[in-house]
Amino acid sequence: MKLKMIKKLFLLGLLFLNLNSCSESKKSTSDFKFEKGESSLELKIVNGNDYLTYNKPIRTDFKLENIDPNTLSIFGAGIKILTIENGITKTEINVPDNYLESDTLNIKLRFEINGKETKTEFNVPIKREQ
Repeated sequence: MKLKMIKKLFLLGLLFLNLNSCSESKKSTSDFKFEKGESSLELKIVNGNDYLTYNKPIRTDFKLENIDPNTLSIFGAGIKILTIENGITKTEINVPDNYLESDTLNIKLRFEINGKETKTEFNVPIKREQ
């Protein structure tokens, strides 16, 4: 009887660890990614958050795969391009409080894939610092 109970607890523990590892891997994927064929563009907020903060300069990277960085145009409030190196456009975003109508920064991107103009946009939440 005790052996059956130990087996059930062991299996329950394995199930819990398996489910927990699945949820952790999902957190590491980005909500701000565009993919088309072998080309992709991803916005990464360097501090690891999935949101920006009002009145605070935050480093962001736009990582390009199979997209010429010279064709990339970025449009949005408070975005400053710092450098472009190794397929990564490093930027800083600083949105003033009360500048936007909603607490979402709409970032519009235009670039070329195989000579064809492509557009996408990311809607990044902005929070007030607590």
